[in-house]
Amino acid sequence: MRVELLSNCERAFFLNSFKQNVRVDGRKCDEFREVKVIVGSELGSCLVMLGETKVSAQVSCSLVEPSTTRGNMGTIEVQVDMSPMASPDYEDGRLNSKGLELMRILELLYRDCGVVDLESLCLRTFKQVWQIRIDVHVLASDGSLVDCACIASSTALAHFRRPDVSVLPDSIIIHSNDEKIPIPLNIYHIPICVTFGITSDGQNIIDPTDKEEQCLGGSLIVATNKRHEICALHQSGKLLLSEQLIVQCVDRAIQRAVDVSELIYSVITDDNLKRSNRQQINGFSELISLNVLTSHQCEANELIAPAVKIDALESIPNIEEIVTIDDNQMQIGSSNRMAKQKNEDAQLMEQVQSITFLKESKEQENLFSENSKESTRSGRSGRAFTRH
Repeated sequence: MRVELLSNCERAFFLNSFKQNVRVDGRKCDEFREVKVIVGSELGSCLVMLGETKVSAQVSCSLVEPSTTRGNMGTIEVQVDMSPMASPDYEDGRLNSKGLELMRILELLYRDCGVVDLESLCLRTFKQVWQIRIDVHVLASDGSLVDCACIASSTALAHFRRPDVSVLPDSIIIHSNDEKIPIPLNIYHIPICVTFGITSDGQNIIDPTDKEEQCLGGSLIVATNKRHEICALHQSGKLLLSEQLIVQCVDRAIQRAVDVSELIYSVITDDNLKRSNRQQINGFSELISLNVLTSHQCEANELIAPAVKIDALESIPNIEEIVTIDDNQMQIGSSNRMAKQKNEDAQLMEQVQSITFLKESKEQENLFSENSKESTRSGRSGRAFTRH
């Protein structure tokens, strides 16, 4: 099953709306969608909703052996999961081109841009280091997937705490959260990605949705931070971008990075305050009551078969049906089985009776033929005795 493509009329409608600076969801071409950031009760868990796009991120750590070239530095691993629950275009256990693009951009940001202090993750040089793993799960895809996944990953890293350890000459003791307070990661900066859709006419569309992306000729993803630093640039499509357009996109992305970074810091600060005051942290449990994760509903498909006239069915007499209403499904199933068994027994008895009747009639015919033969023999023997 694949995503339904846009028709020519729909594509023309979207392109005409872009020229009039009006979009289907009511935004202008230079406006973003609302961002919601929610951290879970477990450290390192985060859920981000960018419009109808929903992405969750979970950060974990484990002790591994470092590489031979960087023995004094920890490692960061990124895994992306895009299940068919997010979009019918995705396949279970396999990443398509969009999933591979997402994973490569996240690896570029968190491995090569110096987001986390990797040297602080070393316990023993060339022996044991911490490996930070970021698991990104796409729950719903409706455009700007890289932006939403980047915000979720950055928030999860800022929310994560690794366990404290005691390094002994012969061993390493990992303390639980009850024994020692877990240690946060040393984060230098938080990269924020912004997707700019580019039409074939060179018009800039900020934060496009899934349907709007199908009308675009390409896109430009700009990753910046609040210190006005450009972390990465990624272009998709075969459009030639002018220098002026790239500068405009970078300036708009820096403003967006400042706003989103403040939102992330406010969410993390509020969560740390609740944990320090030992208040109850609901996490993702509130989303169920608010009907956020289960907001989409699909109607059942109606199967309508064409009318077919069957002559054999016209000769069947009308039989009144007796409907028995019973709420017990097990009772209904057992009664159906009993009725079916009775019908089979009745058919079997009819077959046995017919076979018995045929057998008795055959025996009577044999007996009648034998009696007639005996009477014929006796008549012949009587005539022979009279001649003598």
